[in-house]
Amino acid sequence: MNNSNNKGYSRRNFIKKTALSVAGGITLQGGLPANAIGGERKFGFAAQPVLSNVSPTKIEIIVAPNELATGWVEYGTAEELDSTVERTVDGRFQFSNRVLHFELNDLKPGSKYHYRVHLQRVVFHSKRRMERTEKVSSQLYNFYTLDPDGDTASFTCWNDTHEDKKTIKRLNELLDEQKPDFLVWNGDVTNDIFEEEQIVGQFLNPADQSYATSTPVMYSRGNHDVRGRDAPHLQDYMTGPNGEYHYGFRQGPMACLVMDTGEDKPDNHIEYGGLADFASYRSMQAEWLDQVIENSWFKTAPYRIAFMHIPLVWNRSSKYREWDGECVGWICEDAYNKWHDLLIKAEVQLVVSGHTHRHAYIPPIEGRPYGQLVGGGPQPERATCITGYANDKAMTITMTGLDQNILEEINFNKL
Repeated sequence: MNNSNNKGYSRRNFIKKTALSVAGGITLQGGLPANAIGGERKFGFAAQPVLSNVSPTKIEIIVAPNELATGWVEYGTAEELDSTVERTVDGRFQFSNRVLHFELNDLKPGSKYHYRVHLQRVVFHSKRRMERTEKVSSQLYNFYTLDPDGDTASFTCWNDTHEDKKTIKRLNELLDEQKPDFLVWNGDVTNDIFEEEQIVGQFLNPADQSYATSTPVMYSRGNHDVRGRDAPHLQDYMTGPNGEYHYGFRQGPMACLVMDTGEDKPDNHIEYGGLADFASYRSMQAEWLDQVIENSWFKTAPYRIAFMHIPLVWNRSSKYREWDGECVGWICEDAYNKWHDLLIKAEVQLVVSGHTHRHAYIPPIEGRPYGQLVGGGPQPERATCITGYANDKAMTITMTGLDQNILEEINFNKL
């Protein structure tokens, strides 16, 4: 058996805070959860495993326990599961009553793995004495790692679900049928995050759905996802690779960029109380973009897509509000000004966005060789599902309604 510990994780301060809260005498055992039976707490999963940030050699597994717990993951290329991973944080195995993270980092590209997550309850008998008690296990799941040298690539993209249960359930039904290589959740998962307790139900167990136990989700942050008193806690639950919200990856012939457009109003808007600095954040991403597009994994890709929540372009005759320099209602003008030339340099063929709550495709024009695809809104009658498939002949991007009627279908040749 191969035992490995993941140390120095970027969310260590969150785990430290949880441990200190328990030691300080905060009662985590009080009250009964929704799944309590016969007046007694039933220890288990508040959310089934969420696979995220998959790469050719790594994957992250996010789990929410419903009580204070530690845990570990068994995994392997066969169902016998011959490897185990745990995580330590500054000399102690992680424990939390909110979220646990595991990273499998010795994987092979384009390979199928099986895994099972185990939780073990942690009980504090006093401020100084703790104990591991009962255990629960998930069912056996599987996933595939990415393969940059693969012949094909496929994805599904959601946007602006805004906690609409009917839409999320229908999208999850379609995802089960589509079975893509990965899911991109392209922003505005939430309306806001005012209480940290909301996050599990918004991101890990949306509409009581186990949506990413086999299909990894690649998260793209939206403007509503940064709103609310406890929105900063989102980084303790879900980010992109290395704790960032901008990143890139390659699957088969398709190179993908994920960019964070931030808020949809200027930083000095009264709503933000002087706490916003998204203009600097977009400038930093421009510097990152200028570097990442020079990497060989990107430059050799026959197809290139960028995902970002707020569109860069729109039909300017339909502005619904205007601000000079940063945002023009439907678009993020500041991102356009800072990223547009770099996207041309990178030969990005398509930008995929949401935000407008109305679907559209704005085709390339002279001076803007990339197209802009925009998905619809949270209500079932407006919601859309975007899928992509690429092979050695072409890349096809399709946008449908929840009824699977085709709204847009766009074909791209290899670069």
